Amino acid sequence: ANAIISTGRHQQVDTMVVQTSIPPRKVLTYPITADDNGGAVFIYGDPKASRIAILSAGFADDQSIFLPFAARLAEETDTLVGVTCLPGYDDRDDKSWTRHKKDGYTFDEQERAFREAVKALRSESEYEKNNSGKKLEVVGIFHDWGVVGGLMWCNRAIEDDSENAPDKIVLFDVCTGPHRNMKDLPFARKNTPSEEFVTVFYRIVFAITFLCYRFVGTGLAYAVHFLGLGVMSSFKIGPLLEIDRDYELCIPCPRLFYMMYPYYKLLQSLLTGNAKVFKDASMPMDLKKTPCLYLYGTEKRVQFHEDICVKVLEREEKEGRSLSKAVAVEDAGHWLYVQKFDVCFNEVKTFLHK
Repeated sequence: ANAIISTGRHQQVDTMVVQTSIPPRKVLTYPITADDNGGAVFIYGDPKASRIAILSAGFADDQSIFLPFAARLAEETDTLVGVTCLPGYDDRDDKSWTRHKKDGYTFDEQERAFREAVKALRSESEYEKNNSGKKLEVVGIFHDWGVVGGLMWCNRAIEDDSENAPDKIVLFDVCTGPHRNMKDLPFARKNTPSEEFVTVFYRIVFAITFLCYRFVGTGLAYAVHFLGLGVMSSFKIGPLLEIDRDYELCIPCPRLFYMMYPYYKLLQSLLTGNAKVFKDASMPMDLKKTPCLYLYGTEKRVQFHEDICVKVLEREEKEGRSLSKAVAVEDAGHWLYVQKFDVCFNEVKTFLHK
């Protein structure tokens, strides 16, 4: 199991240390479309727990970044926890990242991977077998690009009335917007032109880097990548600040270039007029039935959400419409659940216990 944890992070933050050697109780595998490698779920906690929670980060993280959070969640709550990652993001001794699908994975394929990961996690649970008539609670906890595939899984599972449909959702630092059918939206400010530019520029750089790596050559990918980073640094147009420096882009190249495939898939979808693929990547329609906790770091050049996301969740909490809420985590950046571990963990723990 430890072979999968290969990012090499070891950074003192808040009251804990992110280690790469926290062993899961078990590692389960699950199928991924067009990928013989499949995916892996790191299991923590008691199979008799009344709740399961699937955790996944995004770019550029494998399972390791969420392991301390998962271990403590399993220890302090009645939760069987599974940690996975985006398809193709892990690197196992017997399943090298170089053997993943070379073109990357579509957003539909990412959603299906999460669906299979939840099935694998649920298969480990003994709660319903031991408690006739009681329903196992399902929770999804996602960060960064994990939010897109995670919310697609959430909304499709709800629409299909699946037994694995989540009862609660936790999002870290990325929120894609209210459900397309949500009415009576509150007033919210629009992003400024400078915020839009910063958001678009880095995504284009990463998308072109992947394109060069996959279809042209690794040398050109290096050139595009480091030129783009140089421009972002020189003109201060990167989305993140110094606080995130120890966590961003710490995977060695060219594996990092491969992990940029979601940006390429995003650009490809927009340029080909296929933006409808994201129609399910939103907060649930019924936030009373499936409440959403959104935590975001304040220390970034731009936020990875539109203001309407926060306004909807603030209204939910203020008016008592649901358990949903948005929490701004001070002195934290994009990896807030590492930088302010205790703050984030306590918010999630409280949310799960409501």
